[in-house]
Amino acid sequence: MKALRALAAMAAMHAGIAAAATYQVDDSLSLPNESSANMKWRSLAPSRQAGNALDGSSIVTVRLKVAPWTNRNAKIYLALPEQPIGTVTAAWSTQGKLLPGELVSGNRTLVYAGVIRAPMIEDTIVLKLTADGRRMTADQRLQFHFEIDVD
Repeated sequence: MKALRALAAMAAMHAGIAAAATYQVDDSLSLPNESSANMKWRSLAPSRQAGNALDGSSIVTVRLKVAPWTNRNAKIYLALPEQPIGTVTAAWSTQGKLLPGELVSGNRTLVYAGVIRAPMIEDTIVLKLTADGRRMTADQRLQFHFEIDVD
């Protein structure tokens, strides 16, 4: 009997997992305050001892079209795919509608959890970027995007 209950519990958990779905969020109305984030050497004379880190920053007005998920419980993530220039680290602060956080390329980080109450979520984020300058040979375009998991 215990084995049957355990099997039923596992089936219910699996059904709950299968019901959740991930979608890319339309953020086409988001606008950076600058056309690009100018990267600068962290050290005036980069070397093995001083490091080869490049730092940059940007301010972005984020507008997420979440109308399809209004009145649904959701988690929204900021994602950054792996980059050809190697590891990129992004850290950001917000004005409070989205969560502040940190992200390493190839991953995603939670920026919102709760019920979607309006058709759009808007916030301003101050983004700080770090990359390895030894791998930068030209300007790079980072392809951040938002994903939503809904129940």
